[in-house]
Order: sequence, then structure tokens, then C-alpha cells
Amino acid sequence: MCSGILPNAGRYVLIQNTYTIIILMNLSNTKDQTLRVGTRSSQLATAQVDEFISILSKHSPEVKISMIPIKTEGDIKKDIPLSEMNRGMFVREIEQALISKRIDVAVHSAKDIPPNSHPELRISAMLKRADPRDTIVNKWKLPLTAIPDGAIIGTSSPRRSAFISVNRPQLVVKSIRGNVDTRVKKIGKGYDGIIIAAAGLERLRMIEIVDQFLDIETFIPDAGQGAIAIQTRMEDEYTSKIVSKVNHFATFVCVTAERSFMRALGGNCNSPHASYAEINKNLIKITGLVSSYDGKKQCKETIYGNINTPEQTGSDLADKLIGIGALNI
Repeated sequence: MCSGILPNAGRYVLIQNTYTIIILMNLSNTKDQTLRVGTRSSQLATAQVDEFISILSKHSPEVKISMIPIKTEGDIKKDIPLSEMNRGMFVREIEQALISKRIDVAVHSAKDIPPNSHPELRISAMLKRADPRDTIVNKWKLPLTAIPDGAIIGTSSPRRSAFISVNRPQLVVKSIRGNVDTRVKKIGKGYDGIIIAAAGLERLRMIEIVDQFLDIETFIPDAGQGAIAIQTRMEDEYTSKIVSKVNHFATFVCVTAERSFMRALGGNCNSPHASYAEINKNLIKITGLVSSYDGKKQCKETIYGNINTPEQTGSDLADKLIGIGALNI
């Protein structure tokens, strides 16, 4: 749920019920403005909206935020492995609510949004990226290299599974579902450890449980991992202008390049693809990888591109990988 009182934004009222959380910000002087924000109802999703509200309140303290939790396909179909569901399973219903004008803004984990965005929607801003790395949490409190052979490691990501198969083939990878807290509680109960994103643990203030942060050069993140995307309707210039005030330029550029790479490859949640970009001396440095499911065949390249043309940079990287046989894996 929202965190209640935010600093330095005037006078606040918190209204809470089962379905809606409303924060009334800076009730004096300015004309009332309200944005209905759609998101998943998980603890992590709510924490991400809290982060958005906290930053927006510093730029537009006159804006009221109404948070509308929405159940998505991924939330409803809890028994289906994520590897059998398409990318978009955690955003589709929220996007439909945005298109139908039941909400004004959608807040997503950037990696959940399909590379081919809905034509009626746009990503108007991204918050500053949290730690993009994957982590290992296990019952022995050991780094990945020291975990005993035969240990069962939980992940539903084909990308993470492929990386484990290459770097620790003696381990057993087992599908796991559930929110962050649920997965962590399964350690010692059918699982000896899990691979989980650092950003989620960081936002939930659980980062102290990490036993190892996995090297980003070896365990390349999913496109958009660690970033929060703020989505609006293409036609709604007013709302887009408001939320664009929270945009973190470097994150937006890097994630745009990563998404372009995935789009050019036709990547989806079922494919062990990975991409990670960062700004290096006013250039975009982006690394991309395509892997077989067992990790034995991989194509990996790094290129540099113009900071003003992230879409082209991502596409160029995809072309380079395709040129060395990525689509034949």
C-alpha cells in the first residue's frame, strides 16, 4: 500500500479501502488535478507506485494520485509456468484499462512490457534505474560457485536458467512462481535457493538477504530490468507532460535501446535473450545475447551508439547478432 505521508509536499490526507488508495497532495492554493494510476496489486508493484508518487510530488505537488490495483493474466494464472506465458502477461489488463480511459497512467516494471508497445500507448517516462543485477539467495548463504552439486535453484526465467546451465551445470533448475516474499519463503521448502532481481529486493528493503550479486557481464539482465516505466495514452499530451517531469534521461535512453534490440530480434518472455545498456562517455554501450535454452549455444556482442538514437543503436546490435547466426540458435 502507499506509504502515507510524503515529505515536503504540503498537507496530506490518506484515504484507504480495499480497492483504492488516494493521496491528496498540497490541498491549498492550486487547482485540483487528479491522475488515476493503474498497477498490479503486489507489494512490489505498490512500492514502485510509491516511488513514482514520491518523485512526482516534488515536481507537481498540486497533483492528486488515485492508485487503482488491477489483476493481470500473470496474477490470475498462478499455476502456469512463466516460461509458457508470453511477455505482456503482467501488463495487458492494465494497458486495456488505460486505453479505455479507466485510468490515466500505468506504472510497470519496464521488463514486463512487450518490445512492441501498443500503438495507442507510449512510455512517457522512466524512473532512475535500480540495481539491474540478478542475485542468488540460498539456504547455505553461499556464492553460486560454492553451492553443492544437485542443489535445486528456483527460477521461471529461461534466460536465468540458460545462464545457470552454463555456469553451474551440476545444479538443478526448477520453475518457481509467486511474488518476491513468496519465493523467498520457499527456500528450504522444495528449493535450496533462488535467482531473483536485486531491484525488487532493494525496493522492498530486503537487500540484506542477498548472498551474491551476480556479475552483470556473465548474467546479462533482461531488457529493462531494474527500471520503472510510466505509460500514458498517445493522445493524452496533458498527462504525458505531467509525468515526463519524473523522467530519468539516462535510464530512458538505455532501456529504449534494450527494448529496440529485443524488438528487432522478435524476442519474448519465452526466449533466452538478454540486453543491457549504459552511458559511457556520452555514448550508449549495449551488450546483447541470444542463447539456446541449455545455454550451450550463444551469440553475444557489444557495440557503442549515439546517445540521441537509442532505437537505432538497439537495432544495430540485433543486426550484428543476426549476422553471426543468432536466429539459427
